[in-house]
Amino acid sequence: MVSRCASRWGGIEVVDATLEGLAHAASDGCDYFVLLSGQDLALWSIEKILGFLERAKGRSYMEHVPLPDSRYNGRLRIDLYTYTVFGRRETCIPAGVASGLSWKGRLLNLVLRGRSALKPPRRFPPYVRPYGGSQWWNLSRPAVDFVLGFLEQHPDYRAYHEHTLLPDELLIQSIVAGTAFARQYEVVNDSLRFMVWSAGNSHPKTLEPGDIPEMVASGKPFARKFDLEKDPAELEQFARSLGG
Repeated sequence: MVSRCASRWGGIEVVDATLEGLAHAASDGCDYFVLLSGQDLALWSIEKILGFLERAKGRSYMEHVPLPDSRYNGRLRIDLYTYTVFGRRETCIPAGVASGLSWKGRLLNLVLRGRSALKPPRRFPPYVRPYGGSQWWNLSRPAVDFVLGFLEQHPDYRAYHEHTLLPDELLIQSIVAGTAFARQYEVVNDSLRFMVWSAGNSHPKTLEPGDIPEMVASGKPFARKFDLEKDPAELEQFARSLGG
């Protein structure tokens, strides 16, 4: 177990906690690294998952989309400064673009523009190409070694992402897919997660027993997301019904 880390939605702390976990797992000699949340559920047996990962060898599975891209709000992530204000992540919108904001939003944005006035234009580090993608990835040992070594070699890269909105969907993805690593090792554009997305919704559907046939037919080893506030007995029965 690693130490708990106080984190805010959309902040760099989420990535810092993930990197600490990766470093601990790498020091323990792990061969493969899968990032799961408490709202994920395995659709395969442990034996089947291990067999799949053993056959993957140096291959990583990670959703990655070159930015800018409309799904991952490329310019919002790359070119604009984001700050934590009263526990919320707020992005500084340039003048002339913030016309759709409420009066409170315009006032806040005016303050943020003042805060950014003396900062240089925000530009993605030139030695890596920006990629966005799902936070939930599956990385080989070579990928994790490369990520940890890259961050040690480029401390300014992590510092840049202190002002990124949702760096958990950008920081590691760009290192793995946007550098020489992707030319040496295969990076499959797949998170290995079964998820159901509705048009215009920024979060996947909360899965229910009626989704089981589609889940099983998907061939994915994991699914998300599930509501842990429901009766734990119901969730356990749900998990048992999936089989192995």
